[in-house]
Amino acid sequence: MRISEHIAGPRTALHKEAQHWLLRLTSGAATTQDARAFELWCGQSPAHVEAFAETRRLWENLGPAAQAWRQREQAKVVELPRRQPRMTRRAFLGAAVAASAALVVHPPLQLWPSLSDMVADYRTATGEQRDVELGQGLVIHMNTQTALNLRRVQGRVVGIDLIGGEIQVKATADASAPLSVFAGGGRIDVGVQARCNVRCDSSKVQVTGLDGSTTLHYDGQSVVLNTAQQTDYGDGRFGQVLPADLETTMAWRRRVLIFDGQPLAQVVEEINRYRPGRLILANDGLAARKVQARFSLNQLADVAALIQDAYGAKVTSLPGGIVILS
Repeated sequence: MRISEHIAGPRTALHKEAQHWLLRLTSGAATTQDARAFELWCGQSPAHVEAFAETRRLWENLGPAAQAWRQREQAKVVELPRRQPRMTRRAFLGAAVAASAALVVHPPLQLWPSLSDMVADYRTATGEQRDVELGQGLVIHMNTQTALNLRRVQGRVVGIDLIGGEIQVKATADASAPLSVFAGGGRIDVGVQARCNVRCDSSKVQVTGLDGSTTLHYDGQSVVLNTAQQTDYGDGRFGQVLPADLETTMAWRRRVLIFDGQPLAQVVEEINRYRPGRLILANDGLAARKVQARFSLNQLADVAALIQDAYGAKVTSLPGGIVILS
């Protein structure tokens, strides 16, 4: 056996384990048990940490492969027999590309933009905010990690598909008709001279009326929001219409995050929208601690140290901006 072959075996196994961890930690829903196990895995050697970092970087050159994988995504999956013949080199490389393409379409822990985000008409990176003038009296303010597409008819914008993230929509007096925002399977009609804030996280959509009248349509039902009213929809139902705290809802426009008694787990989840990498809580007691705080977005690079000082958390930093708090 050549020396290169002897090294390739464990190296390949290590990278397969790293791919497993990326997939296992997908969608930002890692449990505290997952976080502890991941920390132990990374702590075995510097090679483990480097394998994870290299696996994360694979996505950058896999755009075409990801597109092909996406086209086959709806095809039937044929169950394979329990015993399989030895995998050929070509089959192995094909499987590796497919697995890596899956990471592009469904990025674990939202560490990078998904394929649908990358091909959107407009998108913002982590921590980025952007204003988009659409003409026709329509202005869109985009928050961090937001992607949207425009619906046009004969060159005129008639609607917005919010793929994910958060926007403020403003239709000035110059708007000739209400603007429709499509998000999470519902439609939000923003009236002329009206403003609203729309946040789309996975299957849940939260809408806050800021000025004027906003009408929501979802699952055969309709709800009207007026100024300083808020509701959400998803999973086939509307939430209750409640008074909205506009200062907290719109704090992101001033590049501020406000927390008033939320558990640290919820605070960390929100901070992860704005901070490159990922904070992972690996302590249930720590996750339940209530937080009263106001953070400038410019402070978030130091937020792990702030949590350490405030709650005595142990901080473990890993490649790619991943930080485990325990």
